[in-house]
Amino acid sequence: MKFSRKNRKMEEAQEMQEKETLETTATTDEQSKGETVNETATGEEVNPVIAELTAENEALKAELEKAKAEVDSLRDILQRRVAEIDNIKRRHREESLKAWTDAEGNLITALLPVIDNFDRAAEFAPKTEDKTKVIDGFVLIHDQFNKLLEAKGLKKIEAKGQPFDYNLHNAIGRLVNADVDADTVLEEVRAGYIYKEAILRHSDVIISEKPEEL
Repeated sequence: MKFSRKNRKMEEAQEMQEKETLETTATTDEQSKGETVNETATGEEVNPVIAELTAENEALKAELEKAKAEVDSLRDILQRRVAEIDNIKRRHREESLKAWTDAEGNLITALLPVIDNFDRAAEFAPKTEDKTKVIDGFVLIHDQFNKLLEAKGLKKIEAKGQPFDYNLHNAIGRLVNADVDADTVLEEVRAGYIYKEAILRHSDVIISEKPEEL
């Protein structure tokens, strides 16, 4: 009988132990399921955020690439414009130099006949005693020279007897003269010239002033 009771107690203890084991296993399973559910829920919440951030990142990369392409395009355009401006400046310098060289050459060519006449006059003057012919010859050359310059656009400023004009004349002195109006050019000390409407040099003149009344 004692042995039967002992066996009985052992069986009850074993049953209780098995019951506790089953309860513990059930509790662990429930906890695991809960954790899995929580992890799944958290994952479902995080995944859209990651996807949105990834999309924004890709969009920013695309915008950055587009901006870089625009900068490269503008840099290329700027470099081409600078090159074009440099070419225009170079052509302008070359054309200006050529025009100036051509103008100088044309003027010198036009002056050659005048130089020839001066040479002839200088050669003839010592051989003749008729100084009138020498003087007349130089006057003719002087007139030829002036006509050539006028043909090239050079014009002498009219001064003597003209009313003083500060745009054309430079007064270097005054003389009392009752016979003409005040500020009339009495003498031209040095001639002035206009080249194609531009003043090259003002005429240096002496102008009149009225005598003081007594």
